[in-house]
Amino acid sequence: MHGPLKNKVQFYLSRMRARGFGAAAVLEGTDLDEQSIGAASFYTTPDSYRRIIANMLRLTGNPRLGIQLGSEFKVSDLGVLGYAALSSATLAQARHVIHRYYALNEYILIPSNFCRDGRWYSELRESLPLGPLLPFAVEEFISRTIALSTSLTSRPFPILKIGVTYAEPERSDDYQRAFRCPVCYDQPRNVIEFDIERLQDPVTLSDHDVFTICDQQCRLLIEEQDQRDRLADTIQRILLNMPGRFPSLAGMAERLGVSARTLRRQLQQEGVTYQQTLDATRRSLAEQYLQHTSLTPKEIGFLLGYANVSHFRRAFRNWTGRRVSEYSRHGSPRRGLRRRTPLMPAPRLQD
Repeated sequence: MHGPLKNKVQFYLSRMRARGFGAAAVLEGTDLDEQSIGAASFYTTPDSYRRIIANMLRLTGNPRLGIQLGSEFKVSDLGVLGYAALSSATLAQARHVIHRYYALNEYILIPSNFCRDGRWYSELRESLPLGPLLPFAVEEFISRTIALSTSLTSRPFPILKIGVTYAEPERSDDYQRAFRCPVCYDQPRNVIEFDIERLQDPVTLSDHDVFTICDQQCRLLIEEQDQRDRLADTIQRILLNMPGRFPSLAGMAERLGVSARTLRRQLQQEGVTYQQTLDATRRSLAEQYLQHTSLTPKEIGFLLGYANVSHFRRAFRNWTGRRVSEYSRHGSPRRGLRRRTPLMPAPRLQD
């Protein structure tokens, strides 16, 4: 009834092919090929994602490629999840269903939404450390949000204000042409401000019966995906989609809809514990932060859920047998962060 879900790499290959670049050029430097990308069990490593983005920027010579790719994203590219959004009653319901089935919708940046003083904000957090590739991801996300919202409601979707953590890029006038709003650089967070009234905009093709069917299909796809994956892999995917938040065993069990005892037993059957899964995720993220960003150990420790940087340093040495400073010397050079003056609010976040 509805088109298959297209993963993000397939989308990139399609749009680059339209620009005259074949899959081999886009996938250069990865262990991926076009055939494996179409498989149901396809998984992309963070290193492959970074390489693909860097290849696309190099091939096109366009530093603002993210804006273009985001504007070219269609509801149909989300497959059945897109049709669930397309049949929603309002933009708020469409946003909610896309967030609820986040596992069907690959994110390089994870949006966390909150409201304050009659404004609607979305904070963007990296699901994988991007370093200098962050502007591409932010630009693509905002441009995609505008394109999808406009497509769903048949109304222009204005952005009120943008705050980003990186310095003002060259050709920043492209931001004004694409987003038509104030942009604040060197901010402590990547935050997009929307008009909260737009959440009540009706979706043009709203249909309750179709929405119910699509919602059920999304649930089935999630269940099929969970059956293919090991439970530990499912937990790791959830953790990577909750940047900066690392729930306890009980908290994860609640999220999965099982008891803590059942979750513990199921993981034991796979030969791992929840703490081992948590540590493996933290280690992977720590190594990527050290290699691909200029974050300090204190900032990385905070992102990994450690209240004290010494706890992070101790954990890192237990994982790798090396000090953080020793690992940093083997990775990319790390520079101190610039002091940032917040121009946008940082209230309590809500999913």
